[in-house]
Amino acid sequence: MDDSETLAATEIGWLQGGNWGAVIAGLAMLHTRGVLATGVGRIRRTGSLPQDAEPLERALYAALYGSVGPRELARQKRVQRALRDVRQSLVERGLVRASSRRVLMPVLLVALPPALLPKLVAAGMVGVTEGLVAVVVIVGIAVWLMPRRTVPGARALATARVRHRGLVERSQLEPVEVGLAVALFGTPALQALMPKFAWDAGLLDGGRSTHHIDSRLESSPWGANTGSFWN
Repeated sequence: MDDSETLAATEIGWLQGGNWGAVIAGLAMLHTRGVLATGVGRIRRTGSLPQDAEPLERALYAALYGSVGPRELARQKRVQRALRDVRQSLVERGLVRASSRRVLMPVLLVALPPALLPKLVAAGMVGVTEGLVAVVVIVGIAVWLMPRRTVPGARALATARVRHRGLVERSQLEPVEVGLAVALFGTPALQALMPKFAWDAGLLDGGRSTHHIDSRLESSPWGANTGSFWN
């Protein structure tokens, strides 16, 4: 059994689109379960959550006090803890790089070698050509470490896309299937499966409650750039 078969919908959402991708997958499942109501870019809960809901779904549902926007909801402490748990699970399975490897190590690898090279050359410890080659190699390693997903993570996501490529075109999907479709295919899946909910909840532009569909939304699975928080 490969990784793509054992990942939850919200985990695939995180692999595809970071925190925002996981949140949208969770909200899509909650909507399909019939426990969300919307209005003017805001969401409120209605009904009872079933026992088979994923942990992030439970956190989103529990954090819905009154009527709130999706961006505000995603920033609630309870939801943030659940998102960290999703990410940690992916890190432990080798599908996502730990923050220290993704951010700190690349910064150090990019900044330190160019700063040290002139001193090493001046001290005669390394030649200019050899030093430049070493810097290029090290910077290349830093760039390789920067992507959020590891090679196995990217492979699992690609496999899941192939396995579930027909979900958006099917009818009568189960909540988890809806979550998978939205996690994998983002805004186009929202527009195909739940256009009114996505529109009313303000989900089509990264959580901002504008009621128009910008042509830029088609440029990526999750639409416009939503800032560093969502990564």
